[in-house]
Amino acid sequence: MPIRRLSNHLKIGLALLWITALWWLFVWRYLTPVPADRLMLALGDFTHTYYVFRDLAYRALRVGEFPLRVLCLFSGYPYQAYPQSALFYPGTWITLIPSLLGGASHASLDAFHLESLIHLWIAGVTAYALFARETGSPWGGLMGAIGFAFGGYLTGYPILQVSIVQASAWAPLLLLGLRALAEGRTVAGALATGAAGIFILMIGHPQMTLYIFLLGLAYFIFCLSLPGGLADRKALRHAAWIGVLILGTSAIQLLPTLEYYRHSNRVRLPFPESGTGFPVQDVLQLLQPGLVSHWQPLYSGFLPLTLLIPALARGGREARFWAGIGLAGLLLSFGANFPLYEVFFQLVPFYATTRSQERHALWVSLALAALSAHGLAALLRGLPRARRWILSAGTRISGAMALTFALSLPVVTFLARQGIDPSDHRRLPQEVGLSLLFALGTWGWWQARARGWRNRRGLALAALGLASLNLAAFNRYLDAVPPASIYPDHPAAAWMAQDPHRPFRFFDEYRLPDHYGCWLGEEDIRGATSIHPEPYFSFLKQTPEPMQWWLLGVRYVITWGRELPDMHALGRTATLLQEIPQGNEVTRIYRLDPPLPWAWVVRAVRPVKTVEEMLAALRDPAFRPAEEAVVLGPAEPLDATAIEGPDEVQLLHRTATEARYRARLSRPGLLITRDPWYPGWTVTINGRPAPLRRADGVLMAVYLPAGENEVVFRFRPISFYIGTGISGLTVFFLWPLTLWRMRRRVGHPAQS
Repeated sequence: MPIRRLSNHLKIGLALLWITALWWLFVWRYLTPVPADRLMLALGDFTHTYYVFRDLAYRALRVGEFPLRVLCLFSGYPYQAYPQSALFYPGTWITLIPSLLGGASHASLDAFHLESLIHLWIAGVTAYALFARETGSPWGGLMGAIGFAFGGYLTGYPILQVSIVQASAWAPLLLLGLRALAEGRTVAGALATGAAGIFILMIGHPQMTLYIFLLGLAYFIFCLSLPGGLADRKALRHAAWIGVLILGTSAIQLLPTLEYYRHSNRVRLPFPESGTGFPVQDVLQLLQPGLVSHWQPLYSGFLPLTLLIPALARGGREARFWAGIGLAGLLLSFGANFPLYEVFFQLVPFYATTRSQERHALWVSLALAALSAHGLAALLRGLPRARRWILSAGTRISGAMALTFALSLPVVTFLARQGIDPSDHRRLPQEVGLSLLFALGTWGWWQARARGWRNRRGLALAALGLASLNLAAFNRYLDAVPPASIYPDHPAAAWMAQDPHRPFRFFDEYRLPDHYGCWLGEEDIRGATSIHPEPYFSFLKQTPEPMQWWLLGVRYVITWGRELPDMHALGRTATLLQEIPQGNEVTRIYRLDPPLPWAWVVRAVRPVKTVEEMLAALRDPAFRPAEEAVVLGPAEPLDATAIEGPDEVQLLHRTATEARYRARLSRPGLLITRDPWYPGWTVTINGRPAPLRRADGVLMAVYLPAGENEVVFRFRPISFYIGTGISGLTVFFLWPLTLWRMRRRVGHPAQS
């Protein structure tokens, strides 16, 4: 092997070793088996949404079922269609495989910690590959990798909102692949772009997917304009075809998700809800964490920040591109607090479906990492005499930062001793002291470079060590808490567990942790996901509580200390089971009696043309759902001359995707079940398909003839099966054919 090739491999190996060691410094206390040393990621989205959703998949797979749908939230939820279920993203199986091998009743929380945290390492590796290619310097590439993977952005809320850190981690690989396509390296470009694009779509965070793909489009167009880029249509054709393959491979997830979006509350958000973002004063995060919020997604450390000076002065067009991306990301992250977002909201497709615009910090984080990589690479290459002012500027700016923190430290220390600490972390003196140390270290590094330290390796190692320690000091345990129970015991769980009248649902008025019912295996009529099914969500907002509780089969109500509305008109009463002091309020647990059958028959049918008319009918105080139904579309005539007799409806079997009933009717009628309608449900009567109707706002119904009938409702979403076929065709035929043709053209350049 040539010495140069060995040297390159050694540099790559050392860079990966550095990234791995720094990653372990960040995560070891989350993964250690020693209980006394152990920490966990904070309770909230990480545990109560993302982990619980992994647990739902695990529990379904453990009993041999594929989790197309779950029962425990929104009275039944299309789990696989929810974009962040991520069932087909390989990273998800970091949690599922160890859990299935362990066979416990719930998925492994330790494995889920690893699933989230391993993406910091992936982000470092992919960023190193991108920035080393951009700068031509392994030292510059490593500086960029450290800044992106361990900066304030990825180590903050993204590792709690797991799909954000997962999608962000693959963004550098997507850009690297697009750069390869622009340079004519088709096989490498196809593999990198394809893998990253598929992973990002399978992860299923629509907002981050939008931001990453927009960044990828801008980067690809920019790379085409660079020397060595393909100025003709060939690169565009290659990129477009790879895009088709990415969509085809992801169809198994995309088609159900798109169908879900059509029936969700995310078709379009109002501007005030979409435009939430950073307050403008959050730019202070660039210099001092903790001053304006608990999170510090804009923080990249002192030395990387000062490396913007040589990057902008000597980094060329690529540095200017990243400066533009960083500035655009910063301004957009302010959301409605800055006018630029209004332009994007109106003109850029899909922006009106997003919220929390501070997530544009991804662009800022990548840009700062890229600029620090270009800045270090420029300094290591040496500066001409005309550019020596860069060293003077770096020394003066870092010295000014050190002086500022030196003057601030006594002030904040004195205020803290008086009980005044305006920071969110409540440790401002300690953090200002750390800032002083790292500002002095940055000043010392610039002084050494200005005074003639020309040992490139020593200069680079000092810079990398200083940046690594700086980021570790501020970002290592931002999300850490001592180990605790995810869901503490609650009396409501005991009351529901001992009830023999099943199935039933419960209504929780924000007195229980999010998705508590999913953890218990009970059925909630609400949920905490940001994307809600429609018209179910409108049904909950517009229908009086007694009516929605009757129609959805609610048996337990957990609410604050209020009296429940009168339900005698619907034949129900509320029994107060327990009062529990909770802070300054009281939590009340009610049981609604009598228990309700899961399906019933009516013969008075009121046809309506729209869902809005159905919901309006449910608000009519005279409406009695046990005797009459409101049906969407034309009503079928029922034989009113038949002899009336008793009806019997028996629930034989029920899972998330199937419900089987035996019905004995004296005369024809409309059978209504308490499970909500969603695309993909079908119904058979005695094995023969029958028209499925929508009744009483959101429920499923079917017309039955007189006599004994076996009625089976099955959830078989056609979008999933079509998507599976498209994905299979793409993976097993189109991808191999594409790569074969690309390799053949590489081997025969004259023909290509």
